[in-house]
Amino acid sequence: MRKITQLAVQKLFSKENLSKGNTTIEAGYGCSRMYLHGNEIATLINDVLLIDTCGWFSNTTKERLNGVLDHIGKERIYQKNFNWYLMGKKWNGKEVRIKKNDWEYVRNQN
Repeated sequence: MRKITQLAVQKLFSKENLSKGNTTIEAGYGCSRMYLHGNEIATLINDVLLIDTCGWFSNTTKERLNGVLDHIGKERIYQKNFNWYLMGKKWNGKEVRIKKNDWEYVRNQN
């Protein structure tokens, strides 16, 4: 995982601001958001994590989202035959909600 991704994920979950290169974390009002090139690809609101490609199926988008998924112990996004897969299912890149109790369950199983 790239250093920028590690730092961005850390700031996302600790709800701290960051602006570095093409990645920004904005935190406040009980939530934090990860932006890549100005597109909101991950949002943490209380006990819910939202992820979205915003229509960009780039290696950088996948790398940032995989950093977030690694942090909560979820299966990584992978690509096969030009299709993206999230948690083993074909994914169109549109918003997915993951509740905190789902990722806490996964983390406690490891």
